[in-house]
Amino acid sequence: MTTTSDPAATVLHLRCHRPSFDVYRQVFTVLADTTPVVQALPPDSALLQLGGAVRYFDKSPAELADVLQTRLAGRLGLVTTGGIGVSRLYATIAADTARPSTVQVLPDDPAAARAFLHQQDIRLLPGVGPALEKKFRRYGIDTVGDLAAVPTATVQRIAGASTGRLLAERAAGTDRRTITAAGPPATIASTRRFDHDVLDPAEIRRALLHLALDLGARLRAAGQSARAVELQVTYADRSTTTRSRTLREATSHSPALRDVLYAVFGGLGLERARIRAVTARIGGLVAAGHTGGVQLSFDAATEAARALEPVLDRAAARYGSGAVAPAALAVARGRPGWTVGADRRRTW
Repeated sequence: MTTTSDPAATVLHLRCHRPSFDVYRQVFTVLADTTPVVQALPPDSALLQLGGAVRYFDKSPAELADVLQTRLAGRLGLVTTGGIGVSRLYATIAADTARPSTVQVLPDDPAAARAFLHQQDIRLLPGVGPALEKKFRRYGIDTVGDLAAVPTATVQRIAGASTGRLLAERAAGTDRRTITAAGPPATIASTRRFDHDVLDPAEIRRALLHLALDLGARLRAAGQSARAVELQVTYADRSTTTRSRTLREATSHSPALRDVLYAVFGGLGLERARIRAVTARIGGLVAAGHTGGVQLSFDAATEAARALEPVLDRAAARYGSGAVAPAALAVARGRPGWTVGADRRRTW
């Protein structure tokens, strides 16, 4: 275990269990009380450099992590799991393999830490996605240690020049990434409030469709894509239920956002709930050009909808928002019970 006299393993990767967007932002206020070097890893994690805090508080990284877990549980009701290591690589894998609600502390000794690393499944190595994992396994590379034993040139032939070089370094225990103080990224919210308590699921779905169209248009106008979606349902008694979902790929595609909102709402299992408002938030915002491109769906309807979106955006810019809308919303616009306008505030 790390001691205050030799604070080598001072990087903490802390993961929260299903925080809402608002709660996730509040996490950083708690973490900042211990160290100013905190980097957000949306939608639920953070990296902390505890080197200065170890000296200031005269506590080991494990003790500081315990204090943070207690504060997050007490103030925000969050369950957290973490890992401590000498770098982002080791801390992340330690967190990935830790028991829930615990913090796994890796040894300072480089040989012992590397031995731990080499025992791990290849899928845990940062930079190895599902497609690359399958490719490695076809070559009999199942663990990080297996990858470390392969010559770098061979890894590059399998994974590509730059990715192969990076993965070979990480398999050997080298991680050149630093921890940069950065809070959670912006989120964009849109709300539909009803002037009566709604019981009809079809009416709720129309509201969710409107939220998806609004958020998608605003993302495209800003040249951004979102990696996470959150739905908040407000009931007649003003209580709320909030659920979030991380997307497989960042998107600004309104039908994709719609499908996620429908799935999240359906998962709540609300049968006779009296609903007063629904709010959708999107987070993990990135520049549209930094998403790695859009994966083709090979579905004619999906691709047609994507091709149509720029046309709808231009129509909205010229004739006003909602000038062109799906037929489902045309029905909704004639009904009483809609509050016109969406909450367009950008929160940080």
